[in-house]
Amino acid sequence: MAPIARRAALLFVAWIILGRTGPVDLVVGLGVAVLVAWASLALIPSAHQAVSVLGIIRFALRFVARSLIAGVDVAGRVLGPRVRVQPGISTVNCSVPPGVMRQFFSSVSSLQPGILPLGGEGASIRVHSLDITGPVEADIEAEAAAFLAMYRT
Repeated sequence: MAPIARRAALLFVAWIILGRTGPVDLVVGLGVAVLVAWASLALIPSAHQAVSVLGIIRFALRFVARSLIAGVDVAGRVLGPRVRVQPGISTVNCSVPPGVMRQFFSSVSSLQPGILPLGGEGASIRVHSLDITGPVEADIEAEAAAFLAMYRT
């Protein structure tokens, strides 16, 4: 399947998931999906990276579970009788290769409560966290391993 067809199909599925299933909505959604797929390929060429559907499902489930756990942890830290935060910036190793994959990893990781990747160079990234005394590097590496499992090598 051609890269534009793959991206358009994924975008169209996302359109449907958003609840747009009326006849006019489907026609508009298909047109929008094709236009956005074309534009995205012009801006970000296909990396020809095979994805694992099982890896994506595992990552999504892990992401939701980690978001809930981290959200409760952050709430407990800031709303408890004594605030237990030591915010700071750490430089940690990251096994996700630099480039588009690293940017995507950073974007997804930034959605987790308590962690905010700030960028980096080479094999390391800078991360802002609510508690720099915690296992920041181990958490980033676990996230990176789960992220990389979405891609077949």
